[in-house]
Amino acid sequence: MALGVAICGAWYYTILSGFYVLYCPVMYLMFINHSLYRKVVDVLFSLWELYPVALFQWCYHTRIRCFGDYVNPNENTIIIMNHRTRVDWNYTWLALYHATKPTDQRVKNIENRDSDDIFDIICGGKSRTKFVLKDEIKIVPGLGWIMQLNYFLYVKRNWQEDQVNLSQFVDYYNKLECRNRIVLFPEGTDLSDDNKRRSRKFAEANNLQCYEYVLHPRTKGWVALCSRLRSSGLTSVYDVTVAYDNPANELDLIRGKLPQEVFFHFKRYSIEEIPINEEEIKTWLNERWQNKENSLRKFNSNAAVSIMTAASLGLPAVINHLGDSGNKK
Repeated sequence: MALGVAICGAWYYTILSGFYVLYCPVMYLMFINHSLYRKVVDVLFSLWELYPVALFQWCYHTRIRCFGDYVNPNENTIIIMNHRTRVDWNYTWLALYHATKPTDQRVKNIENRDSDDIFDIICGGKSRTKFVLKDEIKIVPGLGWIMQLNYFLYVKRNWQEDQVNLSQFVDYYNKLECRNRIVLFPEGTDLSDDNKRRSRKFAEANNLQCYEYVLHPRTKGWVALCSRLRSSGLTSVYDVTVAYDNPANELDLIRGKLPQEVFFHFKRYSIEEIPINEEEIKTWLNERWQNKENSLRKFNSNAAVSIMTAASLGLPAVINHLGDSGNKK
């Protein structure tokens, strides 16, 4: 437990110190050159993301095993994934760090819009990850403040307000001509027992299948985000499935009880493969979640988690992993 407390303390200390030492001084750029300010703070955040990657892998010896498609860091894309625990986002940074490494021939057919911008060169094109988060998180000291400065998309579960926030979010990045990878958890919350019970009640009331390993996704925000970004140069959607050998929450982090292996499967869909009609977009998302439930059921049916069970996350018959750097970390 002492190790867990020390590591979590170090993690949180870097957030607070980063806010006061790095973010506060550059905030003045906002009033001088907003485009430059946006690039600087995004690069600062992307460089900080390397810290939890090192922290979890070196101190906790967590292995991130990535399967499926290469993730192009230069794409304007949406990443949709199931929300197993409240600390998924920590492991998402690790997974994206490895999944954006072009290690094999799979990158041939992916458009790679390299940039000569010095900020893209510094962070390897990885400074564009934006999360869709609950509104309550933005008031968390340090962490919430930095995420506000990095202009993540916050939702309040009030569609009238969220619709306005979504439009402002898209318009803001369009004006700055920024491409982003927007990480969305369509379930809206983690797979706790209470949330599973609520999801089952929803399924029974709507004559839907009751899920065990995922929650039924909320489609309204997904449809709005996909439709709005489509008109702004959206090139793809990545469907990501995450599974753990031993799921952990915030208290487990402090206790030092973390999963030894976390499995990610990435499936890329070009924007041409995504329906245009709103009802069809909803159906498309629900089909992805049905596939996740089936895949995770197979994954969890094995007593011992291994590479072979991880391969069950992928719907294709053959799973190509991302190379040793992605599999063995």
